[in-house]
Amino acid sequence: MAREIDHRSPSPPYRQIAAYLVADITAGVFAVGAPIPSEKELCEAYGVARNTVRNAVRWLRDAGYVETVVGRGSYVLDRASSTDKAGANESA
Repeated sequence: MAREIDHRSPSPPYRQIAAYLVADITAGVFAVGAPIPSEKELCEAYGVARNTVRNAVRWLRDAGYVETVVGRGSYVLDRASSTDKAGANESA
């Protein structure tokens, strides 16, 4: 993970981290059901505080990219099937 946070960007650091993780998820770097890096690993990789990483993971969770299991980590969700289910509910 050789990506860096641009502190001069109008996008806050947590959104930049979330964008990098979304890119990795959509590229298949992290498969459905696979864990994303731990908070500690992300803090070290990006040189940010734990709260910044927590905000990034919260954004991913709220957007439906990952689910978090307390004490275990955050795992990639299958967005295609959740989108299909949502679409089926809307047409009913």
